[in-house]
Amino acid sequence: MNTKSLLTMLKAHYGGASDYRIAKIFGVTPSSVSKWKNGQSTMSDEVGIQAAKALGLDEEKVLLDLHIERTSGNVASPVWRSIRDKLEMAVAPAVVAFAGYAGGSVFGLPLV
Repeated sequence: MNTKSLLTMLKAHYGGASDYRIAKIFGVTPSSVSKWKNGQSTMSDEVGIQAAKALGLDEEKVLLDLHIERTSGNVASPVWRSIRDKLEMAVAPAVVAFAGYAGGSVFGLPLV
């Protein structure tokens, strides 16, 4: 998820809010919002956390995606992507295991 997609989601969340209204809600300048919309800038970590909370998104994932976006094209970008991939791989088995456990108990199947 990048800054533009977060902004689109925020505008929808706030009933089609204008750039000006988003700026007021998040304590930034309308110029900052315009730069996000045009791909000239990314949200700060602080605004990213506020956006994640407002949208009910995972704050850590939003921050990680923002760092990947900020470092695009430089030597740090592959490192941030690798961190994201490792975290996603680490979480996947736990999610599958939990889903199997929960699904079995919901459908009356034996829990292994």
